[in-house]
Amino acid sequence: MEKKELPHHNELRRASVLVPLFERPIQEQEPSQSNLHVLFTQRPQTMKSHGGEVCFPGGKQDAEDNGCDVTTALREAQEEVGLNPDLVQQIARMEAIESKHSLCVTPIVGLIQPPSAAEPSQLTLNEHEVEAAFAVPLEYFTITENLASIQKIKYGANGEFLMRTYLFDDPESGRQFRIWGLTAHVMAAKTAYPIPAVTPDQIHSSAAFYFILGIATHDIVVGADGRKD
Repeated sequence: MEKKELPHHNELRRASVLVPLFERPIQEQEPSQSNLHVLFTQRPQTMKSHGGEVCFPGGKQDAEDNGCDVTTALREAQEEVGLNPDLVQQIARMEAIESKHSLCVTPIVGLIQPPSAAEPSQLTLNEHEVEAAFAVPLEYFTITENLASIQKIKYGANGEFLMRTYLFDDPESGRQFRIWGLTAHVMAAKTAYPIPAVTPDQIHSSAAFYFILGIATHDIVVGADGRKD
C-alpha cells in the first residue's frame, strides 16, 4: 500500500494505528442499519500520555518493525487487545496525520475475519495499555446529528485543525465514550485510496463502502497536516 504523507513527515518519528472494521448481523427490526462496526479502545486513566482517551489500537514504530507502518499497526493491535495479525485483511492506508507530539501517524484500515475475533467480549486486553474496548457502527459517523461539537483550532502560523467530538452511548457497557481529536479526525477524514481486497458484496452498507473509498458524508475536510489538540 502506497504511503500518503507530506515530505516533511519523513523527518518525524513514526507511529501507526489499526482501524479495525468487522461485521455484525443486521438486526431485522433495523434493516437499514450498517452491519459494519469499528473497534475502539480506551486507555487507562493512570497512563501519563493521553490517559482515559479513546483511540485505535496502535503506537510508535519499533526497530523490529523494519520501517513498515502496517507491521507496526498489527503488532500493536496484538499487544494491546490480542488481535491475531493473520485475521486482519488489510484494506487501505489512509493519509498520514501529524500529531501534537510531532509523530507521523499512519492509519491502516483492516477488515477482521472472522468478525467474532474483533468482538470486544472476545478480546484479551492488556490491562497496562487498555481499560476498555467497544464497537461503534460505522454508519454512526456519517450522521451529522451525532457530531457533538466541532471547533476550528489554529496552530502555527497558518495551520488549522477541525476538532470534532462524538459522545457515543455504548449499549453493551452502559457507558458513554468521548471520541475526539486525532481519532475522530480519522473517522471523518476524506481520503482517496484503492481497495484491493474488498468488494461491494463484502460491504453491505453504502455508508461503509463510501468510507472505504474515502468519501465521508461530512463535507468538512482536514488535510494530512491535521493535528490533535
